[in-house]
Amino acid sequence: MHVAVCIQSAHNEVYQQKMRWFAEGVSTECDVVQWTSLPNDHNKYVPVIYGSVKKNRSAAHHKIKSQVYDHGRPFVMLETPLVHRRADTIDHGWLRVGINGFLWDDAEWGFGHMDPTRNIVSPIEWRKNGDHILILMQNPGDASLRGADIFEWVENTVIELRKHTDRPIRIRPHPLPNKQQKLEQLKQKLRDVTFVENKLPDNLRPLSEDFKNCWCVVTYSSGSSVDAVMAGIPNIACDTGNMAWPISSTKLDMIEKPYTGDTKLWEQQISHCQFSTEELRNGVCWNHVKQSL
Repeated sequence: MHVAVCIQSAHNEVYQQKMRWFAEGVSTECDVVQWTSLPNDHNKYVPVIYGSVKKNRSAAHHKIKSQVYDHGRPFVMLETPLVHRRADTIDHGWLRVGINGFLWDDAEWGFGHMDPTRNIVSPIEWRKNGDHILILMQNPGDASLRGADIFEWVENTVIELRKHTDRPIRIRPHPLPNKQQKLEQLKQKLRDVTFVENKLPDNLRPLSEDFKNCWCVVTYSSGSSVDAVMAGIPNIACDTGNMAWPISSTKLDMIEKPYTGDTKLWEQQISHCQFSTEELRNGVCWNHVKQSL
């Protein structure tokens, strides 16, 4: 098998180093090359790219990812992790690794080839009580939104929730300070909810603060849904790409009786969606991924 590690698909040296480590884990059994653009003989390679594809972006790293997305399938995508991640750094010790995508419903995760002994999360124990509902916003324009307007989604979500509950609603903005004017407009529209302050670099609010006494979180496709369910907080997922989709409620009218059922299969599945940097280097990640190529 020939593998092409597209180093230039990562725009930061921190990310590029992780791709080199992935190449280490592959090189013991595969011919590994580096691409800066899609060659004519691309069909004989399995490309590896870093980060989601944004076709409307003109930067070089977005161009090569778009080329691979359109012409290089199957490809391997490295992305930010879901477990053991932090909002205050880009240098994570783990990476999400999927084939042809990075969301629950658009990637091949190799669930048909799982190691039954692998589990990187603690067993989930669902909460039985709580007070407020927490709506977790996402970075406007992020690829995980798949074209959805996060501000419109929040407004419509609050309107619908009010038909089914009178619980306090708390809204947590994404910490990247994007589209602040639209956020302020949203605050003016939604007077009966609470917006918390959460902004990088100097005012990052720990998720744990908003998880205290939380009855249920409501998410579109936010990775923080994984943080929530691991803390035992039920989740309502509004998009099938949500990485907690299998153990979430999917309708807002379920807010008073959200899903709190079995999680064992999902715990094993999510453990096969990401790997440590050491597992990138020693081939553990590749040994799992290659079974689905």
